[in-house]
Parts: sequence; structure tokens; C-alpha cells
Amino acid sequence: MDLVLFEKLQAGRKKYQAQRTKDVVRLTDKLFQDGKRDVGKLTKRDLFMAGVALYWAEGFKHKDESGLGLGTSDPNMAKFYVSWLERCLGVSKIDLLFRVTANESHKDRIGKIERFWIKNLGVGKEQFAKPFYQKTTWKKIYPNRDEYFGVLRIRVRRSLNLLRKMRGWLAGMAEL
Repeated sequence: MDLVLFEKLQAGRKKYQAQRTKDVVRLTDKLFQDGKRDVGKLTKRDLFMAGVALYWAEGFKHKDESGLGLGTSDPNMAKFYVSWLERCLGVSKIDLLFRVTANESHKDRIGKIERFWIKNLGVGKEQFAKPFYQKTTWKKIYPNRDEYFGVLRIRVRRSLNLLRKMRGWLAGMAEL
């Protein structure tokens, strides 16, 4: 193939790829904004139902549980859950207990991990129980080690009756 023709083809391909990338970014941004607009402002009932659905997916549901609890590694989910507890169930942040579960290879970072959750949720250090360390050996080296903040377990003190009610809410949702 002629070198000049090859270079023209390469230039055309690069131009097409650059335009395609711009189009995909523009479409992605549009769909993101459409999604946010579709959700809109949540009513109290919307918020309540979203929280029950979240609990159904991520909450502690073992038959021997003695109170409400949820585990997540997602800071936005943790914020939503804490806000939901306050706004829909009347649970004060003071009545929350937290425990970080992290791989034992992060023992040296546990203070930083707990400070991350404290800052994100606006709670006190005294509400944190001793962390739990998983003894799993990672074979893969992760490049984003400093972005790992473990799994946060959020429990509500003295919430056996709320758990019993939650079981009713979950049963109600299961009845389509």
C-alpha cells in the first residue's frame, strides 16, 4: 500500500475515533442528566420505599439478628441509609454503631479508613467498634490501594422492634 494513502487512512480513522469519542461522551452526559431528572425530588413515601428496598438488598436479615443493620462499601449508599434512618424512621445518628471490615493488609491504614467514614457520615469516632480484619491473601496487587475503605457495617442500637417491623415491610413489598 502506498505510504501517502496509508497516512491519509490513518488520519481519517483518528478523526473518526475522536468524533466518536466526543459523541459517546455527549450521549453519556445527556443520559446521566435525563436519569437524574427522571428521579426528580423524592417524596417522603418515595424515600421510605427506596430505603426499604435498599434494606431488602443490603440489610442484615438473618433470622437471629437482633436489630437493624446494613453493610456497604459505597459511601453514597451509607449516607443514604443514615439519612433514611433519620428522616423516615426517626433514628438519631447518636443511636448508630459502626464497624469497619477490611482486609488485614490494610491494618496500617485503619485510622485513615475510619476517618474517611467519620467525615463522610458526620458521626463520632466513639461510635466505632474495633475493626474486623479479613485474613484473605490477595494474589492481585491493586493500583488504587489508597482508595479502599473496606466495608462499613451500620447498626442501630436497641432496634429489635424496628427489625420486626422491617420484616413486615419486606413481606409487604414481596406481595406484588
